[in-house]
Amino acid sequence: MIKSLSRTRIFFLSFVLLTCPLYLLDAQKAGDSGQPGSFSFVYVTDIHLDYNTTTLQYFDQAVNTINELDPDFIITGGDNIKDATQPRRSYADSLFNLYLSQIKRFRMPVYTGIGNHECFGINNPDISDEDPLFGKKMYESRIGKRYYTFTHKGWKFFMIDDIRITDTGHKYIGHIDDEQMEWLKNELSATDFLTPVVVCSHIPFISSMKKFEFGSLAGNPDNDGVSNSIEFFRLFEHHNLKLLLQGHFHFFEVLYTNNIYYVTGPSLNGRYGSMLTKTAGYILFTTDGDRLSWQLIKNEL
Repeated sequence: MIKSLSRTRIFFLSFVLLTCPLYLLDAQKAGDSGQPGSFSFVYVTDIHLDYNTTTLQYFDQAVNTINELDPDFIITGGDNIKDATQPRRSYADSLFNLYLSQIKRFRMPVYTGIGNHECFGINNPDISDEDPLFGKKMYESRIGKRYYTFTHKGWKFFMIDDIRITDTGHKYIGHIDDEQMEWLKNELSATDFLTPVVVCSHIPFISSMKKFEFGSLAGNPDNDGVSNSIEFFRLFEHHNLKLLLQGHFHFFEVLYTNNIYYVTGPSLNGRYGSMLTKTAGYILFTTDGDRLSWQLIKNEL
């Protein structure tokens, strides 16, 4: 009798292992609770908040519409304020306070990304780089970490700082610093390869905009591309990268290659348009398991 029961148990366990879906086995191995869930989120970039009446009207319009859409959360892609690179400290500080007060009007969480316009004093020769709030330090003291991750319903989001402050030109270039690259390696080593991944940066990694601006043979200036993009993408080779969010150009663009979306968002603010950037708005993303869809929402007064 004992031998018979043991054989029954062995047969049952073998049957379960053979018929159990692979994703459940992988999820258990990764310590996850199951497949990725379904949800929506909004990507907003280049808000450029200041005290201009029209700017505030564009923001008001976005707040009202996004609250009606009721996504799970909002991601911002940097350049949340008009400019902290040139003004005196008190004015730059007031813009950060303005941003923080305005995003409280959203009825869902806001995950903030950093842009070049948040780098205090880099274009003002009267502000010393010895100032305790110089560069990204004002952002960190007012907003928080310049790079971080968060997870939502089985998806993992990487908020990236791809701005390096320099002493020449526009005072910045696109680059992921060594500290952050090491952090990325550690984060990805703790991320199951099946987990859908979203990356949000400010300066675009992949974009066609400069081809339209300068011609099809043109490359990107060093402040309009990421100098170590190849090394960056190699880190994600064995992971389920689904979406790369970008800003900076005020240019709406969706590229899809190798099963990855590269989405450059337009400015929320219609004051910052040109012949190449005719759209003001933001993007609503919807997930269905590990699948992704998007919709451009124009922000028109």
